Amino acid sequence: MKVVSRPEPAPVRRRVVRSWFPAPTRREAALAAVLYLAVASVGFATLLLVNHHLGRGVGELLHRWDSGNYLHIAGHGYPREIVYRDDGAPAFSRLAFFPLVPGLTRGVHLLTTLPVAYAGVVVSWCAAAVAASGVYVLVRAIGGRPGAGYACVALWACSPYAFALWVPYSEAVFSAALVWAMVALLARRWLAAAALCVVAGAVRPTASVLIGTVVLAAGWAVVRRRDGWRPWAALALAPLGLLGSWLFLGGKVGRVDGWFEAERAWGQSFDFGRGTARFLRDVLLYDRAGRVSDVRGAVVLGLVVLTAVAVLALALDRSVPWPLVVLLAGAWLLMVGTPGSPFSKPRFMLPFLPVPLLLAARPLARARLGVRVCLYGGGAVVSGWYAAGLLVLFEGSP
Repeated sequence: MKVVSRPEPAPVRRRVVRSWFPAPTRREAALAAVLYLAVASVGFATLLLVNHHLGRGVGELLHRWDSGNYLHIAGHGYPREIVYRDDGAPAFSRLAFFPLVPGLTRGVHLLTTLPVAYAGVVVSWCAAAVAASGVYVLVRAIGGRPGAGYACVALWACSPYAFALWVPYSEAVFSAALVWAMVALLARRWLAAAALCVVAGAVRPTASVLIGTVVLAAGWAVVRRRDGWRPWAALALAPLGLLGSWLFLGGKVGRVDGWFEAERAWGQSFDFGRGTARFLRDVLLYDRAGRVSDVRGAVVLGLVVLTAVAVLALALDRSVPWPLVVLLAGAWLLMVGTPGSPFSKPRFMLPFLPVPLLLAARPLARARLGVRVCLYGGGAVVSGWYAAGLLVLFEGSP
């Protein structure tokens, strides 16, 4: 009798990635979103309580810093000209803010009749829940256990700058696009990854890191002649959202380089790390008393150092796919290489934070449930308390 050998079943990690996520993982991803919402609710409630104690209204809180800019665009549109100061430099302009988040906020406002500020909160919370489910699927896709996925989500939800996922900032929408783009990329779903790059490119200019990672992976697939025409399509499609945003914003003031001209006021031109190095030197040497008394300087210093260590550790971990290492390394380079708004660097890294959190999530997943509950709950309270200082008390955009 002829014996027909059966092909070996695909490894578990391969099955999870290639099929996006099977039914059991869908249920787990939904639970991860619920976990995120529970932890974030504790942090947000703490923020509101402290804000009330300080005598500030909710409306004032929701219009602080970048929130105010996004909400103004959602309600009134973009400026039609770039204003210049007496020294010839451009003044701060809302033209520097990308269009998708204000567009979503305005859409929710028109559909629900909610005030624009509350519509922005709805957009952020919905997008953050979608991002949290993607974080879980991403951890499972690289071979992580369910506990590690939940731990990664919870740590992200109670991280120090998680407030940017609660208020009308762009981090939540960008995180959702970025995380699910990486899930699609690891699954070699090239068209989905490229489409999510287009979405990310309409949210923030930092989508350049994600686009670069997808383009590099697609280029490698082309070199190896894998997956036919789809990697070629990804190469062409991935940058379109970013390019379209630049052209759209430039069209508002009638010049192709309009966004770049407006961005000059925010000091975000790439200087190969010179500005960041000066800032960190001031923190280390206790120069400029106003900075050393501000805890944010120490947070920035720790972030720069620990992210570099995480890039090296993940590069040495063979279970972590190289695109995730490239993504984190690219984010670190862009964070260090742009000098503007040094106190905003932790917020800039928030969408990329689940990648280095893998290092902490794996051992934490083995801890007892009571330990994890105390850690997540306590972390959420501290995160909300710290957010009140960032949004209400400290000077300078967080």
